[in-house]
Amino acid sequence: MTVFLLMTVILGSFFSGCHHSKDSIGSTVIPKVPVTVVSPRVGVINEYSELTATSSFLVKAQIKSPISGYVEKCSFSPGDKVKKGELMFQLRTREAAVLKHDTSGSMGINGLVRIVASLDGIVLAIDHPRGDYVQEGDPLCTIVVPESLVFLLDLPYEVNSMVKKGSSLTLTLPDNKQIAVCVKSTLPAMNEASQTQRVILQPISKTVFPENMVAKVRILRNSHPNAIILPKSCILSDEIMKNFWIMKLVNDTMAIKMQVKTGTMNNDSIEIVFPALNSVDRILESGNYGLGDTIEVKVMNK
Repeated sequence: MTVFLLMTVILGSFFSGCHHSKDSIGSTVIPKVPVTVVSPRVGVINEYSELTATSSFLVKAQIKSPISGYVEKCSFSPGDKVKKGELMFQLRTREAAVLKHDTSGSMGINGLVRIVASLDGIVLAIDHPRGDYVQEGDPLCTIVVPESLVFLLDLPYEVNSMVKKGSSLTLTLPDNKQIAVCVKSTLPAMNEASQTQRVILQPISKTVFPENMVAKVRILRNSHPNAIILPKSCILSDEIMKNFWIMKLVNDTMAIKMQVKTGTMNNDSIEIVFPALNSVDRILESGNYGLGDTIEVKVMNK
C-alpha cells in the first residue's frame, strides 16, 4: 500500500511538470524590434559638387636689388605694414664695402643705395636680411596688397555652366565660418591635366584672410522639384551599393522590405524615384539595419 501511494505521488508530479512545461513553451513572447519611423516628403532636392578654393593675393610687388652689394639696413619685418615711398633697404656696393675698410681712406665714396617701397601694403617675406650679399636682380622682399586677396577655384568644365560671372557663392572656412563671395572672372585657359578652369572669387566683406587658406565651396549641379524625399538613414543597400531598399510599415507592428530606385542625393536626403510613396507611408528611420524581409517592430515615436 505504501509503495502504491509513493508511485501515485511520483506519477502525479511528473504529469504536472510536463503540463507546466508545455504551457510555458506555448506562451513564449517574441520580442519586437524598437524602431522610429518617418514619412516621405515632397519638395525640391539639390545635388551639389563640393570643391575647394585657395586664397591668394592678386597684387604682389617684389622688390629687387638694383646692384651687387651688401644689405646694410632692413627697416621692416614680415607682417609689417609699409607705405609707398618708405625706406625699406639700404645697400652698399661691393667696391664701397672694400674701400670702407681701406686705411688710406674711402676717397669720399660711400656707395650707399636707398630702396623704398613701391606701393602701400604688407611685407609678406624678407628674402635677404641685414648682412647678406646680393647680386643685381636678386629679390629682397615681397609686398602684398590686402585688398587684392581673392579665392582661386579650379572648376571642372562639366559644371562650368553653373558658375556665372557676377553670381554669388558661399565659402566655408576651416573654422566652419561661412562668407559670401562673388564670381569676379574666369580665366580663358584650362589646366591640361585636370581639365579645370580657374575662377576668381572676390569676398564681399572686407575681412583680410591669410594667403593659401583652403575653403570649401558647393556648386549646384542639379535641382529636382516635386521629388519624393527620405532621410539617408532610411535607405539600406548591399555591399556593392547596387541594390537599395527600405523597411515600410504595413500596420502598427509589421514592417516589410521594399526595393527602391534612388535618384538625386545630398548630404542628408535622397530622392526615391520608384516606387511612388506618399505622405501617409511610414518608413523605418532607425532600428532598420540587419532586419529580415518581414519583421515585428515596436514604433517608439509617433
